[in-house]
Amino acid sequence: MPLTHARIQVMMARAIEKAEQMDLRITVAVVDADGRRRGLVSMDGARFTTHDIAWGKALACAGVQLPTSQTAERSGRPVFMYQMIHNGFVFAQGGVPITGPDGAFEGALAISGGPGGPADEEIALYAAGA
Repeated sequence: MPLTHARIQVMMARAIEKAEQMDLRITVAVVDADGRRRGLVSMDGARFTTHDIAWGKALACAGVQLPTSQTAERSGRPVFMYQMIHNGFVFAQGGVPITGPDGAFEGALAISGGPGGPADEEIALYAAGA
């Protein structure tokens, strides 16, 4: 299924649903395979700092086509430091790939606002599974 507006809306709604179950206030960001911003929603009560962090996690995930949980250790390497400084990448847990039925990479979804990376990733995985 392509990364359509309707699909993005469903994923963002699923993220909010999961965050509400966990009693968290989050921001969810979605980018396409080329890193273009396709969706952003912040729950009432989400901190303003979660906006840029969610975008950065989504961009980092899209840039390497891997969950950010698998890339955090790379952040100290020069090429990744460049991406953080110049492209706004955030190599912190909470960004996951969005794939099509054939497994092709279509974009990334990221969460910011949980008490830590594992909670952000749990929500992102739930939402991206839509």
